[in-house]
Amino acid sequence: MQFDQIIFDFDGVIVDSHRVKNKAFYQLFLSHGKKIAKRALNYHLKNVGKSRFIKFRFIIKNILNERVTKKKLNSFSSKLNLMTLEKIYKLKVSSCLLNFLRKENKNLEFYISTGTPQKVIERILKKKKIYKYFKKVYGSPMNKIQHIKLIRRNKKKTLFIGDSYEDFNSCNKTNTNFILKVHKENKNDFLKKKILKIKNFKNFASIYNCKTISNRKSYPIF
Repeated sequence: MQFDQIIFDFDGVIVDSHRVKNKAFYQLFLSHGKKIAKRALNYHLKNVGKSRFIKFRFIIKNILNERVTKKKLNSFSSKLNLMTLEKIYKLKVSSCLLNFLRKENKNLEFYISTGTPQKVIERILKKKKIYKYFKKVYGSPMNKIQHIKLIRRNKKKTLFIGDSYEDFNSCNKTNTNFILKVHKENKNDFLKKKILKIKNFKNFASIYNCKTISNRKSYPIF
């Protein structure tokens, strides 16, 4: 199957920012004690790909045992931005991925689907000077199933590249082809899943248009 459009997750796919965000999530709640911070981090790690506001809402209510307010949600979000944005700006997009985006953006339509807030992800992509390669960028508060449904209204053949169960499950629920981007943080999460996996974008141009990408078949890791 040759695809007409590709949806990219951002964290862990476009850039390896998962470590930056994982560390920040722990530090964000460290003032409440190490045990609380570890519980908050563990919840974050189990829900990678979801909106930070979904995570904050759960943590405030069920771990901090406090009342959820808009002020608290926005405060945690602002603090997370302060702790991560400058570091994410410095992370490099791989040259292989950049070359693919530059070469193929006239032949394919590219999209971003991420749990990062809409305004924040747009700011990051513009800072990295890659915003121009994407036809549309989707962030929270919409979830990834909503993103995919909006993108696929055009009925074009679609591929999603992600790194989390949120990505994988969203693709399954929308019958969308999926490739897993493997890294140190998720390498053990999908051992029993028979899906195509890539470590990097070095040979991606020869993979994306292969004839038999399917969520139900087994593939080697490229």
